[in-house]
Amino acid sequence: KAVMPEAEKYGIKLALHPDDPPIARLGDVERIMISADNIEHAVRDIYPSANLGFTFCQATYYMMGEDLEKLIPRFADKIMFVHFRNAVGNKYNFRETFHDNGDLDMPGLMSLYHRWGIDVPVRVDHVPTMAGEKLQNAGYDALGRLYAIGYLRGIIETVER
Repeated sequence: KAVMPEAEKYGIKLALHPDDPPIARLGDVERIMISADNIEHAVRDIYPSANLGFTFCQATYYMMGEDLEKLIPRFADKIMFVHFRNAVGNKYNFRETFHDNGDLDMPGLMSLYHRWGIDVPVRVDHVPTMAGEKLQNAGYDALGRLYAIGYLRGIIETVER
């Protein structure tokens, strides 16, 4: 409530990111951004603003147990940024995968974003380290990200056609 009036004054948009992993407690820290309902409450009820939305970190929403095919249309007007990421498992036991090798239908998700007119920045997120690459920045090493960017670009070109 204190930040948003200033953000609005300067045309700044804020995109909340869900807690990752979406579990109620991590160590000694209580977490609240762990469900679609909680996040919707934050961006629609606490401070309604066209400048307040969220980052749709699709693997995190999947780990919450959410149905992404229903969630994307529900939140289409509040998605301000997409973390294009894939994983397998659940919020208690998961591993991030290459974008073409997880539980999520990445081309299907991109089709949904396109169908619902979600035209926001998309960033490939969290990739495994590839063979021969030194682990320097876990989840963000260069070769895995380059692979993911190429995969994302191919999906976007296909969906747009």
